Amino acid sequence: MSAIFSPRTRARAAGSKLVLKPVVWLLGATGLWESIKNREVRRKLSLFVRSRWFKPPLSGPHMAELMYAAVTAMGKPRHRLASLLPSGQRLDLFVTVTDHYGCQQLVQIHDPPIIHELEHRHVLRFRYQRRPNGEVISDFLFENAPALAFAARATSSFPGAFPPTQISEIDDLVAQKSVAWPHRAEFIARNFETYTRVNVDPVSACFLDGSVLNNRPFREAISAIRGRPAYRQVDRRLVYIDPDPAPPSAPSHRDIPGFFSTLKGALSDLPSAEPVTDELNWVNDFNDRINRLREIIEDARPHVSRLVADIITTSFDQSINREQARSWRERVNVRVAADAGFAYEGYIRLKLASVRSFISSLIAALRSVPAKSPFAHAIAEIIDAWAIATGMVYDEERPQAMHLETAAAQPAPRWVNFLLAFDVDYRKRHLHFMIEGQNRLYQVFDQPHFRGFDRGVIDRLKRSFYDCLGVLNRFEDTAAFKASTRDLVEGLFPTAPGDAEDLKQYAGQFVRLHLESINLLVDRLAAEIDLDSSTTDVDMLLASIDPKQWHPDARRDVLVNYLGFPFWDVLTFPVMTWREVGEFNKILIDRISPQDADTLEEFGGSGCLKGVGFAHFAAFFSRAYRENDYLLGRIHALDRLIDIVCNSAQLDMNGERNAILALKKRGFMQILDAEEKHLPNSAALITALRRSIAGLGASASKSE
Repeated sequence: MSAIFSPRTRARAAGSKLVLKPVVWLLGATGLWESIKNREVRRKLSLFVRSRWFKPPLSGPHMAELMYAAVTAMGKPRHRLASLLPSGQRLDLFVTVTDHYGCQQLVQIHDPPIIHELEHRHVLRFRYQRRPNGEVISDFLFENAPALAFAARATSSFPGAFPPTQISEIDDLVAQKSVAWPHRAEFIARNFETYTRVNVDPVSACFLDGSVLNNRPFREAISAIRGRPAYRQVDRRLVYIDPDPAPPSAPSHRDIPGFFSTLKGALSDLPSAEPVTDELNWVNDFNDRINRLREIIEDARPHVSRLVADIITTSFDQSINREQARSWRERVNVRVAADAGFAYEGYIRLKLASVRSFISSLIAALRSVPAKSPFAHAIAEIIDAWAIATGMVYDEERPQAMHLETAAAQPAPRWVNFLLAFDVDYRKRHLHFMIEGQNRLYQVFDQPHFRGFDRGVIDRLKRSFYDCLGVLNRFEDTAAFKASTRDLVEGLFPTAPGDAEDLKQYAGQFVRLHLESINLLVDRLAAEIDLDSSTTDVDMLLASIDPKQWHPDARRDVLVNYLGFPFWDVLTFPVMTWREVGEFNKILIDRISPQDADTLEEFGGSGCLKGVGFAHFAAFFSRAYRENDYLLGRIHALDRLIDIVCNSAQLDMNGERNAILALKKRGFMQILDAEEKHLPNSAALITALRRSIAGLGASASKSE
């Protein structure tokens, strides 16, 4: 606290607002406020309240300098590719901030067609990705330390305590230290695109702590967890930390709050305490739908297996080639179209709508148009009008044409070739289904007749499926497309239509005027995506499965999943939402909090934390408080993480209680041994913790 007091607002003399000094010490002496009992807290709180009023008492530039020093103190990596992150994995960091003035957003409604809203919530995004080919994409470079320091400074700008921050504050810091920020333009372009689009300079925007409006960014975390590769059997878990959760007991009704209490709650406390109930309920509903989806798949499995067995012309312990895989796949598609009846027409129409949505979203991204904006909606209307004008719609006269799944089989109606060129989402669903099939195979290792089956062959095939998925996912990044294609999009869609225009009429007229240019753009996109090659690659992958390494039943399961997927897709695709497409795994949510860490009972619960006082600001006034909460935070985190790992491993928590306690005890002691020399104000706490930890084994023995 002393290091970040603003010199312009700090109480300059011992006699400044002297009348407040005894008030603070009196409150500490009476014990009415637990947080003021500490002498250091009373001294710094006295300085805090006696500083200049109606001005933020803490220095923004000093805080920015501390954040920059903390980031750079980590040092440069030993090697550019050095990382604990496995190859093919990605780390995403979302930092919530609040734009004090807000950024103007255009929203489409019925009447008037366009309205203007101010969006104050903002999220800064940082990523680190190691692609399977060894390429690294990173926003965590040492040279990008100013961006990370800005994020830390902005998200810690507690209203009233710190002044809002601007990018210009970091510019001044960089200039003062005579260091370079080579990735500044890239950072601004990636994180403030909405600002530049409405001609607002992001450098002048003022940002506060994200907790004002978005204290728990679950939506970003949930969206990031989808589609993450897992080369081994895994659980998909979202683990969040809540140091001061709501108590289990419901709050009792109290008297009507007073004037200042109401203002404080409305302006500060209530927005920052926004619950995650909606997000958690969404995840619960999502998991329920996944359970029903799994039931549909498993109920249909015997029937699908019989249909596939009728088509496959070889035994499952013999090798196959790519042409066999392609031929079987197309024969399955013929059978699906015949067996599905009227439902197949609806399925195909839904696939065509999905492909049109994919193309319009891709064009909008290439044009740097935000999703769901009026401009993006106009592009979608144009693509729909183009599809009708060019015959990219379902042909009731030739439904059997959908037995084709690669462009090698010709001739075919235009709408079939349209699907073959752009139905990337179908290929993704197919690969996700194959990956889930590999996860299903992990369960067979306990069966006696699979004894000796090498688990590694499943891991390797699963990794290959993820590699194929990575080829498809690369089109989510517009940088994967040629500059000439982006220029064509820019020239074709220079500006958004006017607010008062009828979109359907506008789209029809646009297509008539620019039909040849749209055709050229669609052809270029198809050529760059080259979906036919991706499909052929998967055929070759399945043909490469060595019968000598695979148990016949396991190999049969892989082939049934691959060839039988069209049957399952007809059943499941129409009942999925966009957020669920391709997902077959539940998302498990675990919380880490003092309430949940109950191994050391006397050090559990939010009451053991010192920094929760003064609206979670108390630790700013005392190093002892910070040491206390830091150390207990490490203890609680280890306690809960071991619980989570044991649950994932499906261990019997009661039967293995002694072993788990021994593991926790060893971990707790290692934490204390490592931290003791760094925490000079926590000797009594560490002694008490050691005594409590030493009693864990004894209490376990007595319970036996």
